[in-house]
Order: sequence, then structure tokens, then C-alpha cells
Amino acid sequence: MLIAVVILNVSLFNQYDANNGPKQPLAANGMLDLSQWDIENDGIAKLDGKWSFYDGQLLEPSSHWDQTHKADYVPVPSSWNSYSSDKGVASGQGFATYRLTIRTEPDLGALAIRVPNIFSAYKLWINGRLLAEAGHVATDKKHSEAEQYPRIITFNADSGTADLIIQVSNYEHRKGGIWSGFTMGTSQQIARQEIIAVAEQMLIIGSLFIIGTYHLGLYAFRRRERFTLPFGLLCLLVALRMGVTGETMLFQRFPELPWEVGMRIEYIAFALTGVAGYAYIFRMFPMDGSKRFYRLAYGIGIGLSIATLGLPTIVFTRWLVVYQLFIITVCAYCFYVVVKARLRKREGSTLVLTGLSIFIATVINDILFYGEQLVSVQLVPIGVTCFILMQSLILSNRFTFALRKVELVSEELRELNMHLEKRVVERTDELQRSYASLEQSTGELERQEKSRRHLLSNISHDLRTPITLVQGYLEAMRDGVVDDKEQQRRYIQMMLGKLSRLNGLIDDLFELSKLEAGQVRFHYETVGLKDWLESLYLSFEMDVAKDGGILECRYNGELLAGDESMDEVVASEASPDHRAVRIDLARMEQVISNLIYNALRYLPDGEPDQRIYIDAYESGEVAIIEVRDTGSGIDPEDLPHIFDRFYKKDKSRNSSEGGSGLGLAIVKEIVQQHGGGIEARSEKNKGALFIIHLPIARS
Repeated sequence: MLIAVVILNVSLFNQYDANNGPKQPLAANGMLDLSQWDIENDGIAKLDGKWSFYDGQLLEPSSHWDQTHKADYVPVPSSWNSYSSDKGVASGQGFATYRLTIRTEPDLGALAIRVPNIFSAYKLWINGRLLAEAGHVATDKKHSEAEQYPRIITFNADSGTADLIIQVSNYEHRKGGIWSGFTMGTSQQIARQEIIAVAEQMLIIGSLFIIGTYHLGLYAFRRRERFTLPFGLLCLLVALRMGVTGETMLFQRFPELPWEVGMRIEYIAFALTGVAGYAYIFRMFPMDGSKRFYRLAYGIGIGLSIATLGLPTIVFTRWLVVYQLFIITVCAYCFYVVVKARLRKREGSTLVLTGLSIFIATVINDILFYGEQLVSVQLVPIGVTCFILMQSLILSNRFTFALRKVELVSEELRELNMHLEKRVVERTDELQRSYASLEQSTGELERQEKSRRHLLSNISHDLRTPITLVQGYLEAMRDGVVDDKEQQRRYIQMMLGKLSRLNGLIDDLFELSKLEAGQVRFHYETVGLKDWLESLYLSFEMDVAKDGGILECRYNGELLAGDESMDEVVASEASPDHRAVRIDLARMEQVISNLIYNALRYLPDGEPDQRIYIDAYESGEVAIIEVRDTGSGIDPEDLPHIFDRFYKKDKSRNSSEGGSGLGLAIVKEIVQQHGGGIEARSEKNKGALFIIHLPIARS
């Protein structure tokens, strides 16, 4: 729910910011006068208006413009399909040249222009210099090549005049030309605009991916909630489609990805969105929806997807109206089903109806946008966000209802328990068992709730700090405090480091949560204690030596040289003279690895005797493994807390040098899963000692 609120706020803020500010001049007859526009104070200027247009001609700066070529004047942004029928490119295919002369204040220095997606290939000059090129512009389909993603170009504006020339050709898409507007400003202004646009789209795509994956996992663990599967697929499909539209994040991440593949992804995701959307509504309200319509929508969606895969892009893009009619039909029927469910007072129908109404409105808005019908803003991300918000509220309500039902049943059983003496003796045992089971369930729920609150408190603290720092860096870059390229690169590197640490924290939290919930599967093997110790020596001796230390392993006081291979250790059984333990080799190696690498960080620098010892011996039916180092040790006040989650005092070894604070907590959970225990001892400046107790394997 928090993610949805953030996306909604960012989207609305950006839409407001895009329309805010003084009225901007428009181009007329191929000329845009910005000499009275103060770019520093008035902000970014749009290059909209009437541009010079040369239909069926590919002209360059060296061409004789006025003598031999007659110009028409067309509105920009607008597609060729919206031009009058006397234009050769009115069908959407062909080639042409745009020209715009921009007058600015002299001596402005370097300015930048954001070039939008142009369909479907172009070359761009400013003042005679070729500054941008996408795909291959040609006069015929055979030599044309499409490419699409926005970019930023810079040019020198000291002369006070900028002559912008753009060659455009299109033979692959139903609509050609310049659909979206150009913007011009200082390099910092345009870069900030692009960073905000990319950040918004990445936030939405990432959030949709996380929410979609979460619902797929929810379905995998609880098949009873069948609506979670299509809802998860719906989120992933919308995220996938957004990746190839707008800022075209998928093309920018994979520049070698063919343009045609991106088009097929966009249209297939669009068609399957209708299938997943109705499947979600049908699973939510199966008594109100139609299974026959579900099969029909499924067949049409799959048919459109297969056609998209097999047909050329110029063909299926011309079928956009078919895709749009399919989506509108599905949305209308979904609305009908939800209204029927609301009238029958189905659970969650009010929230679904609210989110669906907003989503349908934004879908209609975007259909008008692509049809260039009086709409200039895409709103589907906002609609999807509202839809997700409603879904979050539905899940919250279901959880609350389940808790209330448990409390009600618990109260009823308590009342029955007070009158047990009045009931038949034969039923006493049965009622007591029911009461005990319910008490156990209630206690488990309370324990989980307490654990959840504790975990959220810790996570919010550990996430807020790096996010606040990243926000500070971004605000500094946005406000122009940091304008040096090298300093910007350092800020970006620092932000990447903070985000990398957040990713490590999330991985550790996920592993610790699975361990505590008993969801990690252990592969136990019976291994001789001495053989295992020798394999540990082979695994870590080189790493310790590389950091300037010495690793020594002893079994019952005997120094080991580690001369057996790890394959022999895994396959061998304990010899008659040596005791064995039953362990998961990979997990226990993770335990020893954590302790050794923690010890390496605290070995004294520059001293010759830097050692780490691993001693193993038996004490009755218990195997004892000691990991000891000659480092700085652990403060006495930290010892009782070093196995706690998120305990991060400097010498606690649970978060050395910026760790997550979960390493030793994970170690403790793994050891306890083996039926053992772990403790720590230390004296100041005399090193640290970790003692692991494991049960001896039975014969």
C-alpha cells in the first residue's frame, strides 16, 4: 500500500510540474522566438508549434532551401496520419524533413534539447552539425531501419540562433513522424527532467514487478486465493509494457534489442492484459462473472498474441483499433460484473469497483492519447496504482476479518470451558483439546504479530538511513549544488553503494526469515569430525593467507595439514577412531565462513603473528568446535547482544564495516537447526572465541 501511495504522489506531482509555469511562445512558420524567454528563471521551453515541413524530401544543412524547395507548415507534435490527405506521408509511411529556427538570447553558452521517440528513424542537425541519429533514414523500406528511445543533445547557443533540421522516415509502424514534443533548457534542467522521468518510470516498473511477484508467491503458498495469480500476472504484464514505452527502459538497458521485438512485446502485453484483468475479476466474483466470456476473452487474447508474433509490425500496428476494442469490451464487462457484485453485496466489491472505475478512465484516456484526440498525458500508471491500492485494502480487510473470526471463536470456547462441569464427561476431553488447539493458534498469531512489529521497526530504521542519504544526493544534483561531472559521478557511485547495501540487507532478511520460519530445507550428511575439519582447512587456508593471516586447525589437539580433498570428505564415513556429526555441509560452511571473515577484519595490521584457530574435540556425546582469533576482541558490554538481529555496535562483529547486522543471527539459527548451540567469549585486546556445540551422530 505504501508503494502505491508513493507512485501516485510522484505521478501527480510530475503531471502538475509539467503544466506549471508561465505561458510559452509557439513556433510559427518554422520560426520560434525565445529571445524574451529567460531559460534560467522561466524554466524549460517547449518547441511546439508550426514547423517547416518538406514532404517526400530528405534535405541536409547544405541543401538550397529557399531556391528549390517549398515548405509546408505542420503542427509539432503530431503524427503524419493527422496531416491532410494531399501530403505524401498522410498514410503514416514515407520520408520527410522538418526544420525549425530557434532564436534565443545571445551568449547563453551550452544548451540542451531532449529528443523524444520519433517514429521510426531520424537524423538530427543543429547549426550544420549532426548531433543525433536513430536507426537508418531511407527513401524506401528495403534500406530503412527503425530504432526508438529518447536522448539528450547539447549545442552551443552563443550565436543566438539554432537551426534545427530533422530527417524522418517510417515504413515499419502505423504512425510516423514526431508524436511527442521537444523541450530545450540548460544541461542541468534537461538532465534533471530526464532523471525524474526515468526515476518515476523505474519506480513504477519496479513496484509492479515486486507486487506481481509477491502475488504469484501468495498463490503458490495459498491456492485457495485464486485471484492472486491473475492479479500478479496483470502487474507483470503492465510492467513489461511500460518497459518498452515512454522512456523505453528495456531498450536503454539492452541497446542490441531489435525495435521489432519491443513492438511485439508492447502489443502482446497489451492483449494479455485484458485476459489477466478479466481473469482477476472472475476469480474475485465467480458467482457474478461468466465462464463463457472468460473463455472468449482468453481465446481472443491468445489469438491476438499469436498474430502479433507472426505478422510484420506494419500490419499488427495498424490493427491497434482491434486491440483497443478488445480492451474496452473487457473493461466494460468487468465493470458490469463488479457492479452486479456490489448490488449483491459481495465482499470487497466496493473497493474493486472504485479501483476499476479509475483504471478504466485512465485506459480510455490513453486510448485517446494514442489516437491524438485532445489528450496529451498518459495516465495508465496512475490508474494501475489506484487499482493496486484497492487490492491492498482488500487483503488487509481479509486479514482483519480472519483475526476477528479467530477472536470470536476463542471467546465462544472460553464460555464453553466455564460450563464444562455441567456437560457429559465423555465430551470433556474433546472440548479441552479444541480449546487448547485454539489457544495455541491464538498464541501463534500474537507471536507472529509481535515479531512482525519488531521486524518492521528494525527494517524501517535500516532502510530509512541510506534512502535519506540517496535523497540528499539527488536533491543536491537537482538543485545544481553539484554541477561538476566528476563530483556527480562520485555522488552516483555513493548512491549505488547505498543501494547495494540495501539489497544485501534484504537478502539477509529473507534468509533469516526463512530460517526462523523453518522453511529452509537442510540436506544432512554424516561426516567424520576430523574429515570435516580438514575440509574447512582446505576451503579457507588460502583466503586467510591472502589477508596476511595464518589458519591452524586441530583435532583433539593434533595439528592438521588438510591433505584430503573435499570430495573424499563428503563421500567418506567416519573412521572407527573418530566421531562423526550429522550436518548440512553447505550451511555449516556458511557458519564457519562468517566467523572466519569476521575474525579477519579484526586481526591487527602489520603484526607477524596474526592467527585464526579452529579446534575440534568431543565431550561425551557432544562435538565442540572452537573458532578463535588473535584480534582486538569484543567489548564485554556487547557480548550478550552480538547474536541479536540488527545489533550494530562497532566491535560487536555483527555489522562490521557496514554489514546488515544479521550475520551472527543467521549463524545462530543455522546451528540451532542442527540441534546445537553457539556462544561467544572474549577479553579486551585478547581476541574472540566462538564455541559451537553439535550432537554426535548416532551409529
